Amino acid sequence: MTWRFSDSGRQLRGGALALALGTVAFSLPAWAQGSTPLPGAYTDWREAKDRSEDAPPREFVLINYFFTRASFTNQLGDPSGLKGVSLGPIGQVGGSQVRVGKDSAFYVEQRWIPVIEYSPLFVDGLASFRAQFEVDYLWGRSANTVQPNEGGGFNADQINIQTKNVNVALYPTRDPGQLAIVVGTQPVYDAYFDPTRTPLNDIIRTGYKLAFLGSDATGISAFSGYKGFSRLSLLPLGSAQSDKALLDDPRLKYAWLAMADYAYPVAPGTNVGVSAWYLRDETKGDAYAYEGLVKSGPASTGLSSFTGTARFNIERPTGWVGWLGANFHHNIDFRTGRLAASGFAMYNLGRFRSSNPGTTLNSKVDISGLSANLELLYHYGRTSGDLVTLEGMFSTGDKDLNDGRYTSAFTLNQYGIPGAVWFNHKMLLLFPFTSTANNYTGAVTDLSNQGFGLQTVLATGAYDIVPNKLNLKLGAGYAQSTVAPPETTPGVARGRVIGTEINAELRYTIRYLMTVGLHGGYMFRGSFYDGNPRVTANPWAAFSTFTWYAF
Repeated sequence: MTWRFSDSGRQLRGGALALALGTVAFSLPAWAQGSTPLPGAYTDWREAKDRSEDAPPREFVLINYFFTRASFTNQLGDPSGLKGVSLGPIGQVGGSQVRVGKDSAFYVEQRWIPVIEYSPLFVDGLASFRAQFEVDYLWGRSANTVQPNEGGGFNADQINIQTKNVNVALYPTRDPGQLAIVVGTQPVYDAYFDPTRTPLNDIIRTGYKLAFLGSDATGISAFSGYKGFSRLSLLPLGSAQSDKALLDDPRLKYAWLAMADYAYPVAPGTNVGVSAWYLRDETKGDAYAYEGLVKSGPASTGLSSFTGTARFNIERPTGWVGWLGANFHHNIDFRTGRLAASGFAMYNLGRFRSSNPGTTLNSKVDISGLSANLELLYHYGRTSGDLVTLEGMFSTGDKDLNDGRYTSAFTLNQYGIPGAVWFNHKMLLLFPFTSTANNYTGAVTDLSNQGFGLQTVLATGAYDIVPNKLNLKLGAGYAQSTVAPPETTPGVARGRVIGTEINAELRYTIRYLMTVGLHGGYMFRGSFYDGNPRVTANPWAAFSTFTWYAF
């Protein structure tokens, strides 16, 4: 690595690294994501040195990310439905049909993500082009064919390249920190920072921590660092020719999202922000979250089983959802002390109406839900790995998902597989282990907890046994629903307790940005699963991981 570029070169290099770290979110242990050094940490050192002998900045930057995970677990998902991918909450009949019982499974999954950035010198710092794709598969699964998330079988010979991001970033003032306009397919998060230039640690501990939105989308976004931090985005989420068959109207009808965020730095390292988002869906339930297989929107018959959301009892809906939120963070990089904190409160409201005049289901569904989060962190030791954390997450619940009123969190998991991936939770089973490529399963996979609401407390303690080399983390978490869910088996009442997890993780740094890890967890299931024939044992899992960034 080189930190000796001119100002423009450093900005381009830092942007490429931030892009790599910010867009491989599923594949990093959340507790360790703050430990990776970034160019901004050495600003004073660079400026104090003579730069006359520096090499010129590179126009072309390639960053490679490689990850593999071996899993041994009694969480058994069926990867055939989404071509090699299993995701969703345990106990669901549909979706990946993740069950927990006496049987166990072993598998190995792999991911490769190259990140390309091109910033030709002749544009004089006004623009950068970025592209990113992804190759995922399970070892031993599928060969000699064309489909995503496959190609680990004998002979391989698989066409499996998934488009992640292709965009152009424009810098009208030649200073990306002042103004950046990103056009094209881009990482989209519910944090207000520019994800192409912001370290992942900042993304997952600021804004709404990917609990409402964490994925990729095509559209236009503007990010400004002038007198605070602000973001404006307009993103089409899906489209359908919803009136072609009945009205001979071939026009595309869209589900689109507009976002406005602003945060003010009240003190060094301390920001307070507000948000207003608006989603409009005119697709009448005909758009797809997985093309040709799983439709998107709150009336989808298949999506909720894959993402852990609630399904509305309504046909061909059109409608809107609005979000009003406030968030804060303090000293998340531990520059001004040993104590850090972050949190948010978010209220969502809206209404969907049925497009079928003679419907026997609800003619409309009104939405009203509240969610909140608070995390405290204490850096007690010498290194960034010496850390204790305490976090709580809450969302209101809905006792009756079949009536005309929905009273829990509404996330973008209603439109993507997945569309929101809160993974700052540091758990392995209670919430999905986020160092993954193809398998993203756990007890709770959406903030709404299938519409029944969520109340959870999570605690971890980590220590560098060998400073900056060998880290041990211990964790525990408890979760329950806000309201009691309905019976799965007639005559067997269900309770609110989802479960309690204990886990341990050991992570060894082989070389800079090359790590290997051992991870294990056990969850004591609660009364939430009483009467569920698909969850008949306590979930457990053991993982080994290997991660390498090369650039």
